[in-house]
Amino acid sequence: MSSVVVKGGASKSPTLSVCVVTYNHEAYLRDCLESIVQQAVNFDYEIIIGDDASTDHTREIIHEFKARYPSVVKAVLHECNIGSTANYTAVHAAAKGKYIAHVDGDDLMLPGKLQCQVDYLEAHPRCNVVWHQVTFFNDAGDTCIMPSLASSVLNVELYTRDLMLCGSVAAHSSTMYRAEKFFLHGPSTEELIDWYILVRLVDDGYGIVLNANLGKYRLHAGGLSSGAKATFKMRRFFCDSQLKILRLHPEYSREVAACSLMTTLLDAVFLRKSFVLSLKVFLRARSLPRLRDILKLKGLYLANRRPV
Repeated sequence: MSSVVVKGGASKSPTLSVCVVTYNHEAYLRDCLESIVQQAVNFDYEIIIGDDASTDHTREIIHEFKARYPSVVKAVLHECNIGSTANYTAVHAAAKGKYIAHVDGDDLMLPGKLQCQVDYLEAHPRCNVVWHQVTFFNDAGDTCIMPSLASSVLNVELYTRDLMLCGSVAAHSSTMYRAEKFFLHGPSTEELIDWYILVRLVDDGYGIVLNANLGKYRLHAGGLSSGAKATFKMRRFFCDSQLKILRLHPEYSREVAACSLMTTLLDAVFLRKSFVLSLKVFLRARSLPRLRDILKLKGLYLANRRPV
């Protein structure tokens, strides 16, 4: 079992906790943390950085920022690698804020992000999760903004049904949510994809993707979404999560059927072996999708095809 050392932090409960998860991000983490501490806000916040036993100089950068901002920065330092979900859980469980923002250690915040999201949550008590557009970029300089302006998920209230149908609607590093909705309080015994967590966080309220580009999502060879093996692994996580959620919410079987059918068709068209995973979910749903849902998913796919 991993030992965890928690350091630093303000003495009073802040309005916001910014949770950063990192593993071997020495090339990117300093820029990520600088983008957080440079945010202009009118509230107190803390930064909690969880390092999953990095083998590079990631931990040195964490200590650097802890020394620079001792009343703001906490470190959750695992002495052995425990996996991304357990690291996520440990960091978010340590948060003391009314709201919690998540960012991966290789991504960036743009000016105004934190203030904008906190303002929205303060003004809309029924909203449990706020996302925003981000710039996807790679080392070659290629960029695009996602979700695109043509996407139907921007600036609309998204309920559990919508997430069951559409899957992920925005980058995980754009997430801010109400801390009271956090549910992963015990040690994690399995890998959970961010979509599953977000469906649970939306709960009885709604989420919204702000029509504002407030972050940058990095695409690189070491990322979770790079390469055929990673694609298969992430698809397996997503399909397993769909089945978990389906057991909790069988009333959304037609939405799950539509999502899994569309994914099966796309994977088959692109000759991805992962089509068998989504096909299994479709068969398990035991429901026929609505034509309007299929058309909506087709529109989302066409609007958000990524050029990089």
